[in-house]
Amino acid sequence: MDRIELLILAVAALLVALPLATRLDLPYPVVLTVVGVAAALIPRMPEVAINPELILPFLLPPLLWTSATRTGWAHVRTNLRPILMLAVALVVVSAFAVAAVLTRMLPQVPWAAAFALGAACAPPDPVAATSVAGRLGLPHRMVAVIEGEGLGNDATALTLFNTALAAAAVGSTISFATVGRQFLAASILGIGAGLVLGLAAGKILDWLSDPILAGAFTVVLPFGAYAAGEEIGGSGVLAVLAIGLFLGSASYRVLDAESRLIGSAFWATIDLLLTSVAFILIGLELRPVIADLGGDLWPKIGIGVVVTAVLMGVRMAWLLLVGLVAQRFLNNAVPANWREATVLGWAGMRGVVTVAAALSLPATVPARGTLILIAFVVVLGTLILPGATLPWLVRKLGVGTADPDAALREVAVRVVGAMNERITELQADGDLDEDSAQRWRERCRRIVTAVSHSPETESLIQERARFRHMRRVNLELHSAAQAEALRMRADGDIDPSAVERILHLIDRQIANT
Repeated sequence: MDRIELLILAVAALLVALPLATRLDLPYPVVLTVVGVAAALIPRMPEVAINPELILPFLLPPLLWTSATRTGWAHVRTNLRPILMLAVALVVVSAFAVAAVLTRMLPQVPWAAAFALGAACAPPDPVAATSVAGRLGLPHRMVAVIEGEGLGNDATALTLFNTALAAAAVGSTISFATVGRQFLAASILGIGAGLVLGLAAGKILDWLSDPILAGAFTVVLPFGAYAAGEEIGGSGVLAVLAIGLFLGSASYRVLDAESRLIGSAFWATIDLLLTSVAFILIGLELRPVIADLGGDLWPKIGIGVVVTAVLMGVRMAWLLLVGLVAQRFLNNAVPANWREATVLGWAGMRGVVTVAAALSLPATVPARGTLILIAFVVVLGTLILPGATLPWLVRKLGVGTADPDAALREVAVRVVGAMNERITELQADGDLDEDSAQRWRERCRRIVTAVSHSPETESLIQERARFRHMRRVNLELHSAAQAEALRMRADGDIDPSAVERILHLIDRQIANT
């Protein structure tokens, strides 16, 4: 199977997984995992031949970039203590626990290779957990910790993974001291490379005026940062996170609105597509693994189940212990009690990073096929059961009591307040007359109305109905304009470039309604 066929298969998987996930009210990675299993079971499905050394540099930079650019540094700094406890300390403990179990159950696997798989399986994927958390109304501080953990644990796990692979290549052992030294050096060099590139990229983006060109430039940034970090002996993952966090905070200074819209749509598409590619890849890789193991398949699956139980048990015990200590010594800690600790522990679903890392294991690693199978069992076990039962657990423990729209309303009220203050200033300066100022204030009020779902007063309900009616009329008018422009495009006497510009303008107006 060539790369074009793989992309087509990934798009087909998305077309199945996303609507099905919405209908079943499940995180889409859960459904993608099932699709990956189905791909492995399709008779005569061709094998995919991709160099393992290219998987991490190809898949991870854009996935890490999308996570980093939508997460502010202040968001991470506020919850830094619990994030570090989960994203660094727990990942290291989990990797050593898995290595200890694997070397006991698979004596032919060297400690370094077992530790590499432990590092690959250690980091939970925040996509599935946060997609559930947003709907269930978990407290913001819990969601913030899950998202922050998802950024930091990838960096920790993959730095440990690369350290273990380097040790496996020369036949050396892994110790806490070795891990600590190499992790510190890789972190400093990786973050430094990312920040230097971020400063340079910010200057270039500030200079570029064409939004298409600016968007194209951002495409190369995560790959360039990853390559630069690895080239100087640092962590490419941390380089990508550093430049992503830096430019994510600076994007509203160096990019205009159109560039941000184009970039957001592009990266959202890439994120979905590459996630699908990763799950399809592991499904296709499982075919030769299953064929090679033959009658030895179920014992190896049993080892995967044991590793899954170890990872989930270590996470749950760690969070309950951390929660107990936090309650005793810290204010506003996360988790604040055993209920929150249980929910955070159950939300440790593995995903695309585990898949990508396992697939990138070199062919020279002993029992590589078995290790990939174990990683897949871990992903399957930690995604499907927790992903399907997390909403029930949140409701049962009474943790999800926050109003999911409360933060949205708070932000809307505050930004509209700033707009009203500016309207008053413009009116005082003579730039707005009374009628114009009143119309603008009415528009501001509609912003709050549009995001408010609280049926507190009859007038608010009526205002929301009027808003929906005006939006529907607006869409009807723009649809009529669009239809006429399309008819003109079919007319050979009309300049097609002029029609395309008008259609683009209509699309922007529709998107803003």
